Amino acid sequence: MTEVAEIPGNGMLRLSRWESLDPNLVCGITTAERGDLAVAEASPERVASVYADLARELGFRRVSVPTQVHGTDLREIGASPVPDSGACTVHRAGRVDGQLADGPGWLLAATAADCVPVYLWSRELARIGLIHAGWRGAAAGILPRAIARLVDGSDRSPPGAAGDLRVHLGPAICGRCYEVDTPVLSAFGLRGTRAQLDLRGVLAAQATTVGVAPEALTSSLYCTSCGPGDLHSHRASGGTAGRMAAFLGLRSD
Repeated sequence: MTEVAEIPGNGMLRLSRWESLDPNLVCGITTAERGDLAVAEASPERVASVYADLARELGFRRVSVPTQVHGTDLREIGASPVPDSGACTVHRAGRVDGQLADGPGWLLAATAADCVPVYLWSRELARIGLIHAGWRGAAAGILPRAIARLVDGSDRSPPGAAGDLRVHLGPAICGRCYEVDTPVLSAFGLRGTRAQLDLRGVLAAQATTVGVAPEALTSSLYCTSCGPGDLHSHRASGGTAGRMAAFLGLRSD
């Protein structure tokens, strides 16, 4: 696994390492400079407007937004014609923590403020995925499940079957800042009452186990708690932080 630093600019961190491989690929996360992208207290209309504005800025007319519940359910979005009108359509993906999309035209979104946004991309299959992985989802195996579903359409895939899949573990709380207690440790088969947990390290090991090549696996250098960068952190703020919006999409030619 390689650690990389996303490139800051215009209230975002962009994964140029991926975007340089395909001019139609858009990958990154907003920063606290843009405020609270989840706008939890706002009306549904206001939430839709925020995501529609972000999608248009990134060159999309369709954005899919989930209601995250720290589970392992995934929503698959098939290819469909891009709307003829100039309006941006906001799709409600439902109560899921991962989305997979076939082909171009969709911008996938996920919110984060310590949990790990996980980006999946197979250039060969023209498929993308965006996963929200907190400790519950990671312990329950949302990432291996998403990789298997993206690669071959099933929930299980043998080691070595990930093909050309690339995986990036985005800005999240680092292991030095993330101290957890017995219930969390037990969920990962660990003993103890208090310990530091490197959630991105756990996810990286899971990805490798199901066949993602080490050279295709990257992790952000950014920690939401200790920096660098202007990022929301639920833990560092004592629960008062806003949310950032992770995003991944393939633009139409």
